[in-house]
Amino acid sequence: MSRHSALTDTRSGVATRPRVLVVASGKGGVGKSSIAVNLGITLARRGRRVGILDGDTGLANVNILLGLRPQQGLAEVLAGECGIRDILLEGPHGLKIIPGASGIREYAELSGAHQQRLAEELANIEADFDDLLLDTAAGIGDTTLDFLAAGHQVLLVLTPEPTSLTDAFSLLKLALRRQALDVRVIVNMVADVAEARSVFQRFANAVEKYLHTRVEFLGFVQRDESLRSAVTLQHPVALFAENDPSARPFQRLANALEDSLPHEDAPAFSLFWRRRLKQDDPAAHTSLGDARPQAPALAAEPPPVDHASEASEASEASEASEASDGLGSEEGVLGGLRAAFDAALEASEPEALAVELDAMHEQYRARTGRAAIDLMALVDALQADPEAHAGLLGRLRARLAPAMDAPQDVAAPATMQAGEGRRPGADRPPPDFGWKGRDESAARPARAGSASRVPATAYDAARFGPQEALLERLRQAGDDAPTLAEFLRRM
Repeated sequence: MSRHSALTDTRSGVATRPRVLVVASGKGGVGKSSIAVNLGITLARRGRRVGILDGDTGLANVNILLGLRPQQGLAEVLAGECGIRDILLEGPHGLKIIPGASGIREYAELSGAHQQRLAEELANIEADFDDLLLDTAAGIGDTTLDFLAAGHQVLLVLTPEPTSLTDAFSLLKLALRRQALDVRVIVNMVADVAEARSVFQRFANAVEKYLHTRVEFLGFVQRDESLRSAVTLQHPVALFAENDPSARPFQRLANALEDSLPHEDAPAFSLFWRRRLKQDDPAAHTSLGDARPQAPALAAEPPPVDHASEASEASEASEASEASDGLGSEEGVLGGLRAAFDAALEASEPEALAVELDAMHEQYRARTGRAAIDLMALVDALQADPEAHAGLLGRLRARLAPAMDAPQDVAAPATMQAGEGRRPGADRPPPDFGWKGRDESAARPARAGSASRVPATAYDAARFGPQEALLERLRQAGDDAPTLAEFLRRM
């Protein structure tokens, strides 16, 4: 099988699996879903087996762009009411759509159980596709960050708007804390390639400077009224003739993707979820081969099946799998700690658990000399929902105000000067992507002799005398006074 078809997963034993492309953006309204749909159609027209998973589990709209009306969606799959094959929609040129869960708050952020269910279902259909596009929700939600980490490549959509660049930067900053990513940038809504390159370069420079990683330029999509009309008409431009100017940008993007295939050893999408869930909950050993919903066991009326034996076998299989992955005793200890925490979270009062967590954190600080909590991640979480944390943000502002007003030339501790104990770029202001440097008039040095000049908005007392005397002369002039400009000229 060629590398340009499905990839081979030698580690999991799966014969074929798709290339997973995660389409993401920092903010909404940048055309992310439109790009995902048009790119999916373009790849399908080339004979590839393509699926689009609407990963916006709160406000799904991929099916709307294609004029499809699903009877069921991801919500029913995650609830165990049906399998993922039952909700697949047939799109143009054989494109398959997995509709999301729209307008259901419960699924806006997927719980561990929902992620487990999603992994089971995706394992059943991965072999059906060459390409699986994930249209994620905009923003920095945990589910979006999980999707980014699970994909083979991230297609990050930008526009020339400053908010698009800053929000995409914040998304990438949080995602890179989890793992390294292969990021390809698509610049949307630009006039030409020159503007696209300029926007990309500003973003790439900031990412390399502050996040110490590199992103690649995949392509661009021009501002096009046909794209707007296509959304209204629910008829994507990728369905136009291949030489149509509106369809051409997606042809270029598809060509660029063929030249940037992920490494053959990249793990399957469902395999990522398996390993992640195993780390989060070592007691969960649900088989990925069975996509049917599991009914909960009733203690009062045990079924004839020996569940204890099954659990033991599953535990042994999990331990063998972990050993084959090279997991050591440290991972086992941490997994046990996480399992104990999950149990305490279910059985304890939140206030009592919080007291114990504070005590454990102080013990960690005393032992290691540093905090266990990522302060920047905590601040990012507070800022993501400022209304819910208004009181806490206000107290933080009041507490930090004296430190912010202190002189800035105080020498930093030696460890901080050496770059220890801090995250790269954590103490720097956010990047301005080149906009602040456009008007440099305020920063230009004054020319010789300019110090004696009166600013344009200042009152020239040397010429007109005291302001009180001038006002008195204006009052004495009465109705016969000329215009103010004429009055001043006469003086």
